Amino acid sequence: MNLKENVSYIKDEISTEEQFFESFFRVESFYKKYKRILFLTIGLVFFGVIGMMISDYLGEKNTEVANEAYGKVLTNNDKESLAQLKSANETLYNVALFQVSKGQIAEVKGQYIEDLAQYNKAVATGNLIALDEMIMKQDFLLSDFAIISKSLILIDKKEYKKAKETIQKITPKSNVLPLANIIKHFLLTK
Repeated sequence: MNLKENVSYIKDEISTEEQFFESFFRVESFYKKYKRILFLTIGLVFFGVIGMMISDYLGEKNTEVANEAYGKVLTNNDKESLAQLKSANETLYNVALFQVSKGQIAEVKGQYIEDLAQYNKAVATGNLIALDEMIMKQDFLLSDFAIISKSLILIDKKEYKKAKETIQKITPKSNVLPLANIIKHFLLTK
């Protein structure tokens, strides 16, 4: 029995070694067949990772330059920093222009900044038509404030009935509801 077990064990070992060599030769033939594709894939992954790292580094540097220039523009109103900011970050440049001009500039770009500039201009001039247009815009950021401003302008013009109708447009979920309630309370006596 012992001899049979040994022979069986040796057969199993040889079978295992054969399977190992077989799989090794398969891997080797696969490697020879697809060697170029493997190296190309590894190279692409390597250069892709390097490219992403360089892109991230340059993006961080650009952000640092833009933030530094933005700070200089706000503190000194420096024209050179403003030009540097424009080349580094167009959106931040428009925000800086808007802030430096105290919201009175007309040539700013960017949806929200343009909206803020239009809102400031409409409130400053008392332009009810422009405020109505802003209130009707679905994506206007300050539509509730436009309603409040329009109501206050109408109150200044002593058009209390229109002011009451306008202030009713504030939704119950609005953040300016407490302010709207104060105006509604004032309008109760008018």
